[in-house]
Amino acid sequence: MISLDPSALTPPVPHEMADIAGEHSSGGVMPVGRPGKVGVLDVTLGVRGGRTGVASRFVKAPMQLTRPLYIDPADPGEAFLYIRTTGGGLAQNDRIRQIVRLESGAGATVTTQAGTPVHRMDAGMASQWVSLHVADGAVCEYLPGQTTLFAGSRLLQTTDAEVAPGGRLLAAEVMLTGRLARGEVNGFDALAQRFRVTRGGRPLLSDTLCVTGAAAHSEMLLSRWPVWGTVLLVPPSPPSPSVVPALLAAVRDALPDATPELTAAASTMVADAGVTVRVAGEDPVTVRSVVGEVHSLAREHLLGRPAVDLRRM
Repeated sequence: MISLDPSALTPPVPHEMADIAGEHSSGGVMPVGRPGKVGVLDVTLGVRGGRTGVASRFVKAPMQLTRPLYIDPADPGEAFLYIRTTGGGLAQNDRIRQIVRLESGAGATVTTQAGTPVHRMDAGMASQWVSLHVADGAVCEYLPGQTTLFAGSRLLQTTDAEVAPGGRLLAAEVMLTGRLARGEVNGFDALAQRFRVTRGGRPLLSDTLCVTGAAAHSEMLLSRWPVWGTVLLVPPSPPSPSVVPALLAAVRDALPDATPELTAAASTMVADAGVTVRVAGEDPVTVRSVVGEVHSLAREHLLGRPAVDLRRM
């Protein structure tokens, strides 16, 4: 069981955001730790009777967890879990902590009921910290809905995964830097986004983006792109020598050529242990489509079956 101490539920804060990460009330803002401001999901998935199910769980409002669904005809034992929240997105001083553990042989797709809006904040910041633990022989697919940063929002978002040598990870996230239909682009106050993948304590990927103020328009950071997609693909280790290079080649072949509206690239993780894909574009529908195609292609390569439409059953 994890501690409910708000400081223990907050990921490491970059020094650029230290001055806004306080946990106390300011100007009428509810402090961290008040009812509804700290959400926790701690779930362990194991195999029972040939199907993946919930072995243990601890859920604290506003987080909720659906019962597992079994909707992939190609693998009737894979569990599909929808994480829900009773709140309307992330507000100032919210702390969301999610831990998902997959025991040996378990297979699960973890997603959300919808996208996550991050609201304007007068003080403090919101944080969302997701940790995935994938045991030998387990398969974890983490596919949350898109995150949308409202103008004036402040977000610290961390996704980390510990993948055992025989585990598989397929994760994909999409972020919008504004409500594009309202003409908002890069109007947030602060954003820190971190991805970290380890195997046996060895980092395979450590990627951190921290943007505050006018830096959102820097060519070295977000540039002019308002929509960003990230895909992380980790096969078992040690794989056959051709697994990761072949997967990388297939992904690169599937990525569209760069246009004024879209750009994408793929590269390997440390020691060719996995593949990272980054997609940037003007239109969220197009970016999500490319991310979905990459995920489906990787699913064919790593699991031998196509992706399942999580919004249609």
